[in-house]
Amino acid sequence: MKLPNNLFRSCAVISLVFASCQTEEKFEDEIQQDTELQITLLEEQSAFDSSLPRETVTLYGTEIEMIALGNGDFALGDMIFNQDYLDQSNAALGKGVIDRRAGKWPNKTILYRYSNNMPQATKDKVNYAANYITNNTELTVRKWNSNDSAGYVWVGYVEDAGCSAQIGYLNQKFPGQRMNIAPGCSNGSTIHEFLHAAGVMHEQNHHNRDQYVEVLYQNIRDDLEFAYTKLSDANGYEISDVVDLNSIMMYGSYFWQTDAAKQNGWRTMRTVSGGTIVPNRSYMTQKDINVINGWY
Repeated sequence: MKLPNNLFRSCAVISLVFASCQTEEKFEDEIQQDTELQITLLEEQSAFDSSLPRETVTLYGTEIEMIALGNGDFALGDMIFNQDYLDQSNAALGKGVIDRRAGKWPNKTILYRYSNNMPQATKDKVNYAANYITNNTELTVRKWNSNDSAGYVWVGYVEDAGCSAQIGYLNQKFPGQRMNIAPGCSNGSTIHEFLHAAGVMHEQNHHNRDQYVEVLYQNIRDDLEFAYTKLSDANGYEISDVVDLNSIMMYGSYFWQTDAAKQNGWRTMRTVSGGTIVPNRSYMTQKDINVINGWY
């Protein structure tokens, strides 16, 4: 998948309030750091490609327009679903399965292998994310070895394909199920992708999200509105009915703005009290940890 040409032009700097005593140098440093964060988060979402065809599929009983990647794969932002997963999600309706968190890894362990062309700096990010999840949850993330019989994640390195991962355990051995970590993906974004592989989806897709956030569709690009689809809970229950606005799996208030929204600083999502959602790609919140531990 090609990175959209306007990816970097589309990053919007979150409004910051600076104390009057701040120096001009500090001001510029904070703006630069915030801009780099937004670029990183857009890298995470760059599975979007407006040139690829769209197809309506059914996920857990909810019809959703996704990007058709070919070979039976569909993308909803940085989340990739294959047809088998979609079929299983719909077959499970009414059977008390956990909504949006199917595909549990056996033995509470995610296995992964590196792409042959992956530079050491990216391997370090993958190892960091694996160790972070292992040390903070009941889920283990470790390298595959020849004694392992379960499927694994093949962590690829395609520079212009952003950060993305297939959802849940797919029991795929060589060449393994897909994940991509591009150069712009941070340590936190790599954790985010491993949580997708664990089976966790974005918080703004939560069936209960309207109690916590308002999605401002008029400020979202028409071709990207589908990333804010609210999924049904008709097939079971959530680990938590609470939407965590600081979750490492939550979008920020300035994702995927229209040109007019970018020019005017209009948000695409806000809290129900009118607040701005600042995206977290640094650490797992306690709810993130509870979701993993509750599932595994």
